[in-house]
Amino acid sequence: MSLEVNIDYEDETAQGLSREEVAYFRKEGFVLPKEGLPQDVVRDMQGIIDRVVRDNADWANLLRMVHVPKRPGQLEGIIGGEDVFKLMFHPVLLKAAASILGPNLIMWGSEMFAKPPGIGKGTPWHQDCYNPAIKSGAGADRVTSLMVWIAVDNIDSGNGCLRFIPGSGRNGKVSHIQHGQTDALLNFEADTATIDVSTAVDSVRAPGQFSIHDYYVIHGAEPNTSNRRRAGLTFHYISSEDMYDRSFGSATGSGLKAPAPLAVRPIWLVLGENKNPANDFVTGHQGLEDLDAYAEEARRKMTALIH
Repeated sequence: MSLEVNIDYEDETAQGLSREEVAYFRKEGFVLPKEGLPQDVVRDMQGIIDRVVRDNADWANLLRMVHVPKRPGQLEGIIGGEDVFKLMFHPVLLKAAASILGPNLIMWGSEMFAKPPGIGKGTPWHQDCYNPAIKSGAGADRVTSLMVWIAVDNIDSGNGCLRFIPGSGRNGKVSHIQHGQTDALLNFEADTATIDVSTAVDSVRAPGQFSIHDYYVIHGAEPNTSNRRRAGLTFHYISSEDMYDRSFGSATGSGLKAPAPLAVRPIWLVLGENKNPANDFVTGHQGLEDLDAYAEEARRKMTALIH
């Protein structure tokens, strides 16, 4: 299967984050940008996600690595991953990420949260820095990873929007506690004994709008008890000066049913150049040659546009 690069790389309406938005992100650990995806892209994205929900019947609130297609040799992946893969190169998303991380970006993971109406599970307060594969580059004391969380549906407090505790990641990692709740999306939660959760900010987003948060800010969501779905698509980006560490052997992520070992997950350079020789863009790419070709052409075009 060959993927045609059909994103509008001449889209000059993609402006990236404003200086005020970048400053807010650096202070609080998250930001709710004003700019979102164009409406024609939103309609395409909604169609893609509807097909993913339909064709992956065991999705159960959360699918990980949704940008990877289910193919022979891939330990993780979904039916329809090719279409999700293309979305992560949109100029609006890459310019927003580059506004914070700089001009050299790696994309290393994704999720689809599609919490169904009435039974969508809550997400306990947590940080994203529990993934041991993401390491800071030489001379840096903090990982620069961020998550772009894109609303597929109208999302508000009524259907369990994402919530952020401002400034909660300024001191890095906090301890996380295991719990036995069966109605939660995670089996652990952040120890918030020293965090004022009453300051939490609701991420109210219309379809195509997105939030961005860093590796350390504490965030979570209430269960979806409404009569509306709450679907969101996420992409994880890091500066290529950081590294995706493959030394963890058989340690796995928290994927659905059969998560791939972190060491063999594929990663892609999506903007600029790789600045860390420890990053490996070959492992885990078996059977994904068409995606690799797409990514390289898209990277070159986006780099020329943004730089």
